[in-house]
Amino acid sequence: MANSSLTDEVVRVVRSSGDKRDYQHLTLSNQLKVLLVHCPDSPKAAASIAVNAGHFDDPDHTQGLAHFLEHMLFLGSRAFPEPSAFGHFLNLHGGQHNAWTGTEFSNFHFDCNANALSRSLEFFASMLKEPLLSDNWIDKEIQSIESEFRLKQNDELRRLYQVHKVTANPEHPFSQFSVGNLNTLKNDKHGSLKSKLKAFFNEHYVAQRMRLVIAGPQSLDELTRLAQQYFSDIKQESGPKEPITAPLYLNEQKGVWIKVKPIKVAYRLILTLPLPSIDEDYPHKTTSFIAHLLGYEGPGSLFNALRSKGWVNSLSAGGGISGSNFKDFNINLQLTSSGRRNASHIVQWIFAYIRKIETEGVIDWRYEERRITTEMSFLYQEPTPVGELANQLSVNAFHYKQEDALYGDYRMDGLNHVYAKRLLQEMTAQNARITLVAPDVETDRVAPIYNTEYAIEAISQLQHQLFSSTPENFCCGLPKPNRFLNSRFAPLELEAGGSLPNLIEDSPQLQLWHLQDRDFRVPKGHIYLSLKLPAVTNSAFNFAIARLWSELMIDALNDDLYDAEVAGLHFNIYPTQSGITIHTTGLSAGQIPLMQHLIERALKTRFARRRWHDLKQSLLSNWHSAHQNQPLNKLFAELNQQLQFGLFRLRDLACELEPVSFRQFTVEIAKLFSPVHVTAFAHGDWKRENALQLGQLIKSNLPSSKSASIKRAPIKRIRDFVSQQLLVPSEHSDTALLLYYQGRDDTSMEQISFMLLQQLIHQPVFQELRTERQLGYVAGSQYFPVQRLPGILFFLQSHEYSADEIYQAMQEVIAQQLEVLHNLTLKEWHHAKSVLRQQIRTIDRNLRVRSQRLWGAIQLADTEFNRQQELLSALEHCQLVEWLERIKERLSDKTQLLRLQT
Repeated sequence: MANSSLTDEVVRVVRSSGDKRDYQHLTLSNQLKVLLVHCPDSPKAAASIAVNAGHFDDPDHTQGLAHFLEHMLFLGSRAFPEPSAFGHFLNLHGGQHNAWTGTEFSNFHFDCNANALSRSLEFFASMLKEPLLSDNWIDKEIQSIESEFRLKQNDELRRLYQVHKVTANPEHPFSQFSVGNLNTLKNDKHGSLKSKLKAFFNEHYVAQRMRLVIAGPQSLDELTRLAQQYFSDIKQESGPKEPITAPLYLNEQKGVWIKVKPIKVAYRLILTLPLPSIDEDYPHKTTSFIAHLLGYEGPGSLFNALRSKGWVNSLSAGGGISGSNFKDFNINLQLTSSGRRNASHIVQWIFAYIRKIETEGVIDWRYEERRITTEMSFLYQEPTPVGELANQLSVNAFHYKQEDALYGDYRMDGLNHVYAKRLLQEMTAQNARITLVAPDVETDRVAPIYNTEYAIEAISQLQHQLFSSTPENFCCGLPKPNRFLNSRFAPLELEAGGSLPNLIEDSPQLQLWHLQDRDFRVPKGHIYLSLKLPAVTNSAFNFAIARLWSELMIDALNDDLYDAEVAGLHFNIYPTQSGITIHTTGLSAGQIPLMQHLIERALKTRFARRRWHDLKQSLLSNWHSAHQNQPLNKLFAELNQQLQFGLFRLRDLACELEPVSFRQFTVEIAKLFSPVHVTAFAHGDWKRENALQLGQLIKSNLPSSKSASIKRAPIKRIRDFVSQQLLVPSEHSDTALLLYYQGRDDTSMEQISFMLLQQLIHQPVFQELRTERQLGYVAGSQYFPVQRLPGILFFLQSHEYSADEIYQAMQEVIAQQLEVLHNLTLKEWHHAKSVLRQQIRTIDRNLRVRSQRLWGAIQLADTEFNRQQELLSALEHCQLVEWLERIKERLSDKTQLLRLQT
């Protein structure tokens, strides 16, 4: 090994049983710590670098500087001054790059085809060593920061977050504005923006404050060589980083009520319990264990009790911000209107339950159950794509020991009784911050930047007395032993069979498919049941009550199946454009009994009127407020509704459901389940006999003897629309525009043609619309197939330009790209085809992805399961001259163009 690096002593990285990758820790001569990952079967490679610098490091006079630097690093380096050079290279080699800025860390990452790793690392290292930070791009990119800020100016979470900041210690860096905008990022007496960027970069982007991960199919020796070649000359720090010593909250900022008025109608209660940093406790996960007890939703739980009173719709525990010297332990509840009126009593119940946990809950067997389920999650996790893996590991490197790079998120060494007791003793009303979000709260202050109305006041003496007392009829219990934990931790033995699903029953009411997976040998699986119910999708009214029925079923089943969720058995019920789907997933040992329970309960469950009312109101609230602050999302939803039968606008669903009474609902829901046809797919380690058992279970519980047709509804064609320009109402001040060009047919050649188009233009379209012209923060293009009919989207959201101006710019960019394509060389053409070929050939990376792909094929009646081969054949026969002519025709055919705008 070359002298320019120092290899750490050999560290055995703890990994799961099915992990075929090799890991090696390395420290370069400049003290940069590196983790190398040899991924033998991966067609792609990736790298990620985490930097111990985030918005907490912003100078007071230039808040948002860390975020702005993140943007600027991608816009050219000394070695590669062209701002689009890295993105263009990755686009040509099947990859992409991205970054994020957090409180104390920033992260930069990319992936690419494996053969492009060396060159990609050259780009990546250059931007991390010598970014250009040119004045021209500073002036342009500041507009993107402003657009990003305005895009989220009415976002409820950001508005609430800002109240959180202004009610925290102003001496703690959390109180600073993290995103930045034109008002905070500017030249001033402290220097030019460029000089500030350089100073921040020089101080923080140093080897000792970075953790690098490189992953790919290359050998560990080759990855070592690449790390040395490109990263050993990153500069070293001149001195250690100063720790944060200021407390997150002052004494007067604890023991308080914070009342926040939202834009949308919403009722939330957030009980925040400030704790010291929990980083050192990761081997024990004490706060995670306490959160498990508080967030438990089974029989006798706190959630169960509050829900039975009609006060809450959901409860989660344990979330909240955390950092090097603090941890917010949050209990987050979605309230009903009755819960809003009883907020103080809800808080009383929570503190009573915390005291119960303190005296009765911290027991080894409960911790051991949690440890077993967490260990199972680790042992049988599905392989992570290299891009996600590198990103995850670079951040983990700052928080875990080297051997725990993978295992740190799962490690539970034993219950730390002393630490658990100390944490629970700190969970008192005297320390708490109680945030009530409701439209009717009285406020007397406005948080700057996002203009959120709020109030903060001390918890009164009477409330303290209430919170320290036990409620009348306090009936909460702690979790009992989990009956769903099983002892089969190995997959069933393989029986004879192939690698494609087999149709093992095909009757008028049931089509049953089965595949025992031969590659992913884990004791897990997926069962899909699609109930073809024409009545569900023949009107918005029926679809709305089907959606409410699905929510009620999940809610009703929660009590007796929450332990199944904890034990690794998961289920979902949801309406689709053909009826209702039931999906179970997780450890295979208990899934068929779980599915039996779901099927048998499906038509027998009777819902409580109060829960029906609460969930109806929650659903209506979500539908009324959906996409309110994201005009572009509203256009995407409208496009789907315009193109496909059986989909409905959320506002139409809300209008239909609003007047429905409980009695009417119970009468109408029964009509939806006849006629019916069931398509089922069992994929995992199950044998054929298990699948046949599932089929018998389905047939014995069919809701109707009438069989429904399984013929799929056609896709709506743009050429048949009365108007090809649609105005979609939006309350947001931004303008959004979406152009959709629809393919003429669903042949493999047509699909490949649009795929190639997106492959060749998506990066330059983004570069031109967003970076060069600065038309808006969200901009780009996307391949958009509906079922198998291909199409392409061009989209942009802007706070400055009108729809006509955006449309004109898009047409110019499309025309410009067509000109570029006409000058495409045969070398570039064959390269684009090779990149797309590799993407199509990409093997399923885990059981979940394969299940989704095969289930999608079954749903589309693609029972040959040969779409990959058909696409590859079409790609092979696609010729440049013919393709150019075809694409030119598609993009100039206005009868195939749909324009949607807000």
